[in-house]
Amino acid sequence: MAWHENTTGYELMTLKNRYEDFRRKLSKHHKKLTENDLNLCIMLRAGVATKEMAELLNITPDSVKKAKHRLRKKFDIPPDLLWRDFLISIDDQ
Repeated sequence: MAWHENTTGYELMTLKNRYEDFRRKLSKHHKKLTENDLNLCIMLRAGVATKEMAELLNITPDSVKKAKHRLRKKFDIPPDLLWRDFLISIDDQ
């Protein structure tokens, strides 16, 4: 899915609908994730860039980076493992 400067909440909702099965799997295996954590995971799974995530969430790119770092700690993901690879492995379960 291509993301542009005119991305709106509608596109975020469309993305959430598209990845609903992934969201369910993630929630089932990681019950302590917040709504914001789940949204961030969906955007990471979809390959949305940090800057575009910031625009979608109406926060700074630095805030997105911090959220990604905290989420990496929650999942205990090693630094050398790419987000997309980790999230695809969850989706494949």
